[in-house]
Amino acid sequence: METGKLKEKIKKVYKALKRTYPTPYNPNRPPLEEAIFTVLSQNTTDKNALKCLENLKKLTGGKLLKLKALNEEEIIKAVKPCGMFNQKLKAIKELVKNWNWLEPKLKELPDKEAIELLKSFPYIGPKSARVILTFGFGKNAFPIDTHCKRVLKRLGIFPENWKSEEISKFMEENFSGDFNRELHYNLIRLGREICKARKPVCSKCPLKELCKYYREKEGATPSPL
Repeated sequence: METGKLKEKIKKVYKALKRTYPTPYNPNRPPLEEAIFTVLSQNTTDKNALKCLENLKKLTGGKLLKLKALNEEEIIKAVKPCGMFNQKLKAIKELVKNWNWLEPKLKELPDKEAIELLKSFPYIGPKSARVILTFGFGKNAFPIDTHCKRVLKRLGIFPENWKSEEISKFMEENFSGDFNRELHYNLIRLGREICKARKPVCSKCPLKELCKYYREKEGATPSPL
């Protein structure tokens, strides 16, 4: 598929979601807090992750770098509601131990290099690295979580053989950081509220006229993309 045509399809999806979700998601967390929240949110709900983040902030009086001085039992107790607490303990400890040099380094590095640097830390993969960078540092990154992946697959916009990393790189090379940040989270919103894994509510979906899954399910006439 030609790059120009693919970009036009993505812009149509962006505009349709923008009408449904006019207010961009903006957690407005400091970079370290965003990094720790991202780790905590792996394989659990945002509600659980927020609870665990608040537990850590209470332990440290809001100064998360103080986690370096706490014993592991205290941290594990605080993050246990999120599950996978041993992995998350290790990831958080490595982040806070290195944060004094890591934060300025992430700010100055080009986007691609910043992603690779974060991926070198325990239990931080491509998606988590991109979430930290887009919401914590305002960099141009397009994370793909399970909701994004499901919605994009059903839409059928990208070639079927493209993996998440290929989609992320295409988005980062062809759209701005603000565009990618907003589209990423609006896809999550849609996946949680409408394009659910088991019972998608296609009749209420703002993207149904653009969606391959809907056309195949309902025998609907495709909207020109």
